[in-house]
Amino acid sequence: MSGQIAHLDKNNANSAEDNLAFLCFAHHDEYDSISSQRKNLTIGEVKAFREELSRTINVAFTQQVHFGSITTPPTDPFAGTWIRLGTGANSAELKLTPLPDSFDGDVQYYVSGHALWGPERPNGPNFGTLEFLGIVTSERKLAYRRSLFGSEFTTTLLTFSGPDKLAVSEDNWIGAYGMNVTFEGDYQRAG
Repeated sequence: MSGQIAHLDKNNANSAEDNLAFLCFAHHDEYDSISSQRKNLTIGEVKAFREELSRTINVAFTQQVHFGSITTPPTDPFAGTWIRLGTGANSAELKLTPLPDSFDGDVQYYVSGHALWGPERPNGPNFGTLEFLGIVTSERKLAYRRSLFGSEFTTTLLTFSGPDKLAVSEDNWIGAYGMNVTFEGDYQRAG
C-alpha cells in the first residue's frame, strides 16, 4: 500500500514518534485538508487507526514461520475442513490446521474461515473472515475471544460433539466478522 507519514499536529518540524502516523494518500489528504462538504478525520480517529495498524502488524510479524508442509495425522479428531450445514446461500467454512509446536503435550491449531451473508442481495454479499490460534480443551472445546480497542466484545466457541460434528456458537454483536456475517451453526467435516 502506498502512503505517507502524517504529522498529527500538522507541524512538519515535530517528528516525535507519538506525533506520526502512516496514512494512505487519500486519508492523508483528508486529514490535512479542510472541507466544508464532509467531516475530516479527527486526531483521535487517526490515533485509533494507528494503534489498530500497529497491533495487526505485531500479530503478523510475531507468528512462527514453518517451512515445508504440515501433514495432518489420520487420527487427528479436529484437523481438517469443516462446512456449515443448513444455512442455504449463507455459507461458511472453517479449517483447523495442527501446528507442529506444542505446549505441555497440547496441540495448537491454526483456525481460519470464511463466511458469506446475503449473496442474493443486489449489491452482492457481505464477506467475513475468522483467524486465530487455539488449543482444544479436555471438554473438546476451543474458544476465541476477540477485542476492539482493548475491550472484549465477542466470543466464538467451537464444540466438537462427534468425529464429524462441530457446533459453533457466538456471543457476538453485529459486524464482528463483517456486517451481518456469522460463523454460528452446525458443521460437518468435509469429505
